[in-house]
Amino acid sequence: MENHSFNKETIVKYISITALISNILILLTLKIEGLSERIGWGINGYVDTIKTPLFDFEKWQTVFSIQVDSFLVLENYVGNNITFSTEIYTFYGLALLIGFSIFLGSISGLTRIWHAVLFGIFALLIGTLHLENLQILSSIHDKAFTGVVLLIYIAVSYYFHVKKTINFTYRLLCYLFIGGILSSIISLLGNTEYWIAESVSYSFGSLAILSLLFVLFISTAIPFGILFLTSFKNIGGNNGDSARHFYVFYTIYSLNLVYAYLVEFHSIDWGLYYIPPALLFVISTVVGLYIIKQQEELFHIAVRESQIIYWIYLGGSIIATATYCFHLAIFDTSFTHVMDQSILILFIGFGFVSVIYISYNFYDVLKKNLPAYKVAFKPQNIDFLSTWAIGLLLSIGLFYINNFNVYRNSWVAYYNGLGDIELLQDNAYLAEERYNFSNMYNSWNFKGNYMLGSIAEQNKKYSAAYVRFDKSSKETTTPQSFIKSAQLQVNNKNLLEAILILQKGIQQFPSNKEIYNNLALSFYEINEIDSTLFYLDKGQKISGEDSNILSSNFLGVATLSKTDITKLEGHLNELNNSTKVSEAVNQLAYLNSNAVGGNKPFIPDFLADSLLNGDQVSYIYNYTINATFRDGYNDIDKYISKYLNNYENSEYKQQLLFASALNNLNSEKYYSSWSNFDELSNKYGQTNGYYDFLLGLNAFQNNKFELAYEHLNTAFKTGQTSAIYPLALVASQLKSKVESKKIWDNVFKLNMIEDPSIIKYYLDNDKIRDFTATDYVNYIVFNHKKKSVQDLFQHILKISSEQNQIELIELLLQDYISNRDTDKAIALIKEVEASFTLNNELATLILHTNYLLKISSLNIDDLIKVLDTTSAEGKLYSDIYKNTNFLKNEDVESLFWNDAFGEFYSSKLISEEKTEEAYQLVSDLLKVNPYSEIATANYIRVCFKLGLKQYAESSRLEAEYLLSSSASNRINELYSRLKIEYQKEISTWE
Repeated sequence: MENHSFNKETIVKYISITALISNILILLTLKIEGLSERIGWGINGYVDTIKTPLFDFEKWQTVFSIQVDSFLVLENYVGNNITFSTEIYTFYGLALLIGFSIFLGSISGLTRIWHAVLFGIFALLIGTLHLENLQILSSIHDKAFTGVVLLIYIAVSYYFHVKKTINFTYRLLCYLFIGGILSSIISLLGNTEYWIAESVSYSFGSLAILSLLFVLFISTAIPFGILFLTSFKNIGGNNGDSARHFYVFYTIYSLNLVYAYLVEFHSIDWGLYYIPPALLFVISTVVGLYIIKQQEELFHIAVRESQIIYWIYLGGSIIATATYCFHLAIFDTSFTHVMDQSILILFIGFGFVSVIYISYNFYDVLKKNLPAYKVAFKPQNIDFLSTWAIGLLLSIGLFYINNFNVYRNSWVAYYNGLGDIELLQDNAYLAEERYNFSNMYNSWNFKGNYMLGSIAEQNKKYSAAYVRFDKSSKETTTPQSFIKSAQLQVNNKNLLEAILILQKGIQQFPSNKEIYNNLALSFYEINEIDSTLFYLDKGQKISGEDSNILSSNFLGVATLSKTDITKLEGHLNELNNSTKVSEAVNQLAYLNSNAVGGNKPFIPDFLADSLLNGDQVSYIYNYTINATFRDGYNDIDKYISKYLNNYENSEYKQQLLFASALNNLNSEKYYSSWSNFDELSNKYGQTNGYYDFLLGLNAFQNNKFELAYEHLNTAFKTGQTSAIYPLALVASQLKSKVESKKIWDNVFKLNMIEDPSIIKYYLDNDKIRDFTATDYVNYIVFNHKKKSVQDLFQHILKISSEQNQIELIELLLQDYISNRDTDKAIALIKEVEASFTLNNELATLILHTNYLLKISSLNIDDLIKVLDTTSAEGKLYSDIYKNTNFLKNEDVESLFWNDAFGEFYSSKLISEEKTEEAYQLVSDLLKVNPYSEIATANYIRVCFKLGLKQYAESSRLEAEYLLSSSASNRINELYSRLKIEYQKEISTWE
């Protein structure tokens, strides 16, 4: 039976020690992690833009360069507000339940007087819990429930004290059961869900006193631990090694206490390593578990059961360590100051008398190398309790010297705790009042001021918030206080004041990357680029690998300030899955600004979520811009489409549409690209002519002049001034010289041409001014409609650039096709065949003209031989003239500007009975360019083939408004002929 009881008590002991060790580990973790890390940081990113090249093309000896805004992400650190989970109160309450259950279970083993005294301490705690706030049994009396709880504990404690046969294990389990039952009743019947938080906050005074009493109790643990360390292996001898070792270790311990005291009370820190108060507390608590067993004889008058003092100590240690942990967890720096300062003062006071006690009683024992620790509490000269009393007096003297800061900080902690409760229940006004009370005892206390600053900031009282955050940075502080103070000044446009605050922050936290980052960006706001880059670089070096944001900001500022790439050594890092998205965005922006294509493929891991944020959108956007500078391209349409079609990303639809347009352009999916830009123009073009400008340039580049004129004119009218120059060139192909000169006048007024004299001359004259390539090109561009084929071709031959020559030949052939001037087309083709060595580009031009004008006199065999059948156009003309089947679905996108393709491929689809595809094709082509006679004709043909006569009629009517009169007449003729054929077919069916 005794063995069974022993086993139970051993299990309880291990469980209790486990609870203590858990508290100690939490305490050490909270101390190691630090206040700033636990408060944490938010990121306040904002997007900037920089003009970067997009693409350029040359037409008629004019280079058209298109720019685009690449995104940059600059990120500030933002200090988080102090928040903590309500579960902290629950865990603290559970630890107190365990600690007090052990305490109550053990005091029943004391003599009557000491049982009464220690239970009285517990009764005072019950009184301070403010159980009346729960309003349980309030109809009887507001204190009725408190009375019931006290009576239960008094009855049980008295019963256990009288019944000496009930062992400690059962007493402990009974108290745990009672505590659990009472907690359940309160949870069910209480009028607040935060009753644990309220109770522990209101009982702060009692719990603080118990914690300080425990510190007092362990204040001699380390001196006696040193005694044990220096004598536990002694077996005798007269060399005095034990005495020397004891005094060496004790001197080191004393110097550590003095240095820690200077750091804590006088902020004198020489950068030396030392054991801080929290670690001294932990060491003393653990050592005390051994020392307390040695001290049982000191308390033999008060105990009537063995090991009772040990259990009282263990219960007290759980309560004290849990209280210490709890206040660390809720960021209560005032109470941690109370604990740290009390530890140092009591350890110094009792440490001084402990060395006198040991030296006076056991020096001879140590000198003889005997195990002095065994008789440490069996003094020969002065007794332990008398020495302890002297230590208490010395400690009180130290408290007095330091103005009883512990007392004032205790009040600060109390009111801050009450403020937390009010804030927890959304009573911001009452919380503010409680925190203000804490400032009455210490106006520089960190938590009270930080919380008041956060409340003021939320209420948009920014001046008051600044004062509070500034005060929170004066005593115990964190980098967050400086950053919040500085940010409020930045918001108020006081940039120099913000810089001064952050520089003070660096003095106090010289290794804090967050302050370096924000200081750098504050310098950027006043255009001090060198200082910005200096502090970002320095912060990056200090923080080492954990510097993604600083690296990203460095790249961002370097891009905006056009910093030379030689200064970016160490900042252009290899992009990979672990790279911060903002860093990838800024690196791409830097490359874009220098028209340099990156060598890294798209990283899908940056887009893990279905809902994109600004950084991720910017990455997609900048990547597609950067792809225009690469030789090879990785099509990312599947990623863009996934997010573009998700309604949750509608906020970023404009950016994603633009990225999709560029991705399709880079992938040679020209139709999809045009459709994207067209959608952008329809949705966002009313206030932004940029998209119409891009559409107009694209059409101009492909000699679709009517379409180009429409979009460029719209772009100019909606504020895109740069559209006027290509608009004037297009007008020269469509309008009379009188009409086009009006547009050119705007170009000249805006000084868009360095030397306008050449263009002015050819606007008024149709003869060559000078024998230069520029003159020949402008002569042809402005006068080709009135000149003979032979005259024009002779001037083409005088141009040295073959590319310019082919470009002008294409212009002439396109004009002859539009006007159905077959004779001129044949004449030009013969001149070309006679004067040029045929290549793929010339062959496709001639075959294109031959097919659309239905020229039967040309010998096409030599042309087909030079076709490049790996290109989309080569495949097209091979299929047309050799009946091959090279064209694939993926080629359709890149040929949508080709008029021959529309006519041939729609007919092919009809012959294959793919009527829906045929109709979709011609509809899409007509939608893109409703000014095209060929697209209109193809549409009408397919409509009649499908029996859609009304659709054909609608298209014919629309053509009368959109096409020239000659083109409209040809469309009418086609319509009439197809209508007759259609009616004949119907008659045949009937």
